[in-house]
Amino acid sequence: MELAEEQGRPITDRLGMGSDVRVGAAFEDENIYQEDARLLGVQNNGALLPPPRRTIETFADSRFQFRPNSFPVIQGFVAERNAQGAISFPSELLIQSRNTFDTIFNISVGPVVRVGDVKLNVMPGLQYTLRRDTLAPQFMSQNLFRQFLYVASSSIGDWLSFSGNLIREAGPFTDANLHSRDFSGAIDFRVGRPWSKTALLTGYNGRDLLFGPAVYEYYQTISYAGLQRGFGSRILASAVAEFLRSWRVEGSQYAIAQTLRPRFGVDAKLKEHWALSASGAWSSGRSFHAYDNVTSSFMLTYTRERSLNRGLGSETASVAYPMRFSFGLAQQTFYDFPGQGRTQIFPAAQFTF
Repeated sequence: MELAEEQGRPITDRLGMGSDVRVGAAFEDENIYQEDARLLGVQNNGALLPPPRRTIETFADSRFQFRPNSFPVIQGFVAERNAQGAISFPSELLIQSRNTFDTIFNISVGPVVRVGDVKLNVMPGLQYTLRRDTLAPQFMSQNLFRQFLYVASSSIGDWLSFSGNLIREAGPFTDANLHSRDFSGAIDFRVGRPWSKTALLTGYNGRDLLFGPAVYEYYQTISYAGLQRGFGSRILASAVAEFLRSWRVEGSQYAIAQTLRPRFGVDAKLKEHWALSASGAWSSGRSFHAYDNVTSSFMLTYTRERSLNRGLGSETASVAYPMRFSFGLAQQTFYDFPGQGRTQIFPAAQFTF
């Protein structure tokens, strides 16, 4: 069923298509709150601290996967994204409401490269985004061009596998004399036998977001390590500890923040058509604890198999593909914050066809 979902509904023997619609909450890292408070000079005044915030994100796409005869798989999607809420604008020392619409065009190829006994799934591609905001166009409306590369390996020596990515996105703002360059990369390792129940997880990622000609920059790194454990064939659990470091430059000002974030995740197959995913994280700032918080979410998923008869010459074959419904809740609680809005709870839903 997972392979059928990746391929999409078969339109022809070589072309598959699928769609996805989801809505949910997006929360900012604690480091961003710490840097806002320090740059505004209110870190020691609880009454003036910026209140907790969130963004409600709605995303819908239509994707395709095409398998030509003598060329790697070609895949891509067209998507529309809406983000409503309050954020800390990285290009200005402002915390403001926004209503942002992104129209996204994405295309990539997916060759498989063999290096000895190891197979590498390599996916280079391009993406173009038209971003427009109805509430803060000067700070958000932008045209963005992204180049990306994703790599994932098969097991190396039956002990180690890895995945990683490099992403560069840049473009001008439409209503301001400003442009941005966003460069990020990540590498993740899984250490353990492919058939074993327990594996070590570790990795590192970094991001550098730079604005010009004015001097604005946000830089962040995340390193983590933990364990993944399977319980029978129905439950997969993981627990890792992350350490987040970041700094932010606003003209002649700068701020540094660090956060320790243990987190867990559980995926469980309840019955033939039902599954449950749950996750949680505890963020604890180093030397600044006003924005310490607990974040958790769960999603209950129902998968229904749909059958489609395909003609193969003089014969007919039955193909099954998934239609998936998910719904749940997400919450974030700032238990040490001195002001209002300490707890936020939001529904989440997703439909995949």
